[in-house]
Amino acid sequence: MIIYDELAAGLEDAWLMAGLHEHLLIESIVPDSLDRIYRVELFPEHPEPLTEGVSPPWVEMTYTWTPAHQLHTEGREISPGPLELAWTYTVDVHEQADRNDSELLRSFNAAVRMALRRAAPDMPAPVEYVAVEVRRGYRSSSEKPQPAYVQLVGTNVTDLGDLWTDRNPNALREALRDELIIVAALLHSLGETFSPSGLGGYRPVDTA
Repeated sequence: MIIYDELAAGLEDAWLMAGLHEHLLIESIVPDSLDRIYRVELFPEHPEPLTEGVSPPWVEMTYTWTPAHQLHTEGREISPGPLELAWTYTVDVHEQADRNDSELLRSFNAAVRMALRRAAPDMPAPVEYVAVEVRRGYRSSSEKPQPAYVQLVGTNVTDLGDLWTDRNPNALREALRDELIIVAALLHSLGETFSPSGLGGYRPVDTA
């Protein structure tokens, strides 16, 4: 059984155990639907303070706790529907703006494969564990547009639906710990790939 407070507490315990910390944590309620939205931005350890416009790879995690979830938790005979943790990874690659999109995507996916080999060596290698895109922004100038930012943004989802009927009181916390270990490994691997000297520098690992 999943309970909102236990899910929120289990997530925090899991990301702290994995060596991550939050820069932002917001819990809000949508009045019209009574959905409860949980959003947190997680970072690996990094030098402080962050330089403006420069950030290590980080991830935003969100989930929506619906009235159906709450009624199911309270014992009502109602289908709770899906409960998914949505992850959005962001990597600042402005210093590599001259690389083409294919090269950047290849490096990102190589970093993901490296992280999975480290954190979950028994997991079958998925074809696409994280869906990733390159986002480029430009500022106009008198001569030609100049890059304002270049980011790699990857997304994936964790489905907790199988845990609704699990009677093991530790099942939720174990699942969250396993997931956050992989999340932390992904962030560290992305950092090694795109900013191996901390927040600056670059070392390609296209062949990893």
